[in-house]
Amino acid sequence: MLSNDFLNAIEAKRSAAFAAAEGILLTAKAENRSHLSEGEHRRYEHALADYRGLTERAREYRGELERSRVPEHLGRIGSGRQSGAISSAGMLSPLGYTDEQLRRAFDQLNRGETAVLEKRDPGFVTAVPFIPPELGPVLPVFPRHEDRLMDKLPGVGTDVPQLAYIEVVSTTGTAQIVQEGAAKPELLMPASQQVCTARKIAAHVGVSWEQYSGDYDAFVTAVQAELMRCIVDAENLQLYGGTGESNGQVNGLTTNANVLSFTATGTTENFTDIAGGIAQLRSGPALAEPDLILMNPNTWAAIRTQKDQYGRFLATPDPTAETAETVWSVPVVQSTQFTAGQAVLVDSTKYGRVVVREAIVTRIGYSGTDFVQNIVRFVSEERIAQTLERPQAVCIIKGLPTAAPTTAETAKK
Repeated sequence: MLSNDFLNAIEAKRSAAFAAAEGILLTAKAENRSHLSEGEHRRYEHALADYRGLTERAREYRGELERSRVPEHLGRIGSGRQSGAISSAGMLSPLGYTDEQLRRAFDQLNRGETAVLEKRDPGFVTAVPFIPPELGPVLPVFPRHEDRLMDKLPGVGTDVPQLAYIEVVSTTGTAQIVQEGAAKPELLMPASQQVCTARKIAAHVGVSWEQYSGDYDAFVTAVQAELMRCIVDAENLQLYGGTGESNGQVNGLTTNANVLSFTATGTTENFTDIAGGIAQLRSGPALAEPDLILMNPNTWAAIRTQKDQYGRFLATPDPTAETAETVWSVPVVQSTQFTAGQAVLVDSTKYGRVVVREAIVTRIGYSGTDFVQNIVRFVSEERIAQTLERPQAVCIIKGLPTAAPTTAETAKK
């Protein structure tokens, strides 16, 4: 799980990289030299690049630790898995494993788990073609990934593969003043029983024994992180747009037939449309107030760069100033797994919750001919579901921009 120990390990590597760079300079100074040799200069640049990469990694991981905190309004509601207490769903399926944890697991396994995604020819990823020997521990650069939606949603753990829940879609009737002896008005809240099944999200990747045993520790660490991030990409997609039980997927926020919808009318200004969606959510059957807005990065970029007729940004008068990722004080969560052209408003306290059957885990072992090929395989997987108990606590705003502004468009304005 996400832990300070893992962050401390990154910080230790960062300190070692700094010490290596500093040692080269101190050696030259001790020898009364004002210039580094070609080899020293190359090693210094490599150590400095390693230090910068680890600094960025530590910053990102520190942010993940912060985002994984249980929201205050949820932390007050009970505790413990057996009691069915609500917590941040990300805390029930945390990320983060140290190299030592994985090495211990490897020593305990003779055979690996079966794979869901198979990549052969050569069947493993390697850093050798890209890292010359003298680069050694330099941390490779991998694509960045996005925020984890599970960190923002409430969750509950379960010990069973299926969970039944009640979905309420409307309340009819109103309370009224009644005379003595008169019949009282009846309120009707038709509810239907639904079922959510824990679905497995998994992938695997192989690295050579040489890399795993110490040749390229930083690369192996990055491969493990990339594997888990790919799981998170699929996780975000399922929680957002999974097509539900009938298709063997997670019940997605946007695919339930009873969620509210709002059609955007603005062509050059969409902040009013978002305000309209918030109002519709608030006046709907669930009387919900959104605390999350889910948007594709292209849609969010198009909206936040909209200008008035004088060419001034609507979001902020100065784009160089620090800007909050919010609209009408509601936080915006971005992911490329979210559909471009729409914004999804969610009241996370009412809509339902994420159900975690098996937290995300990483196992190591062999598959097929891995043993004779000296390949160590990492498998990451989790089993999750999602309940939508009040679908009207979700509102989809449709008809928003689908593409981010281009340089040409900005210049023309």
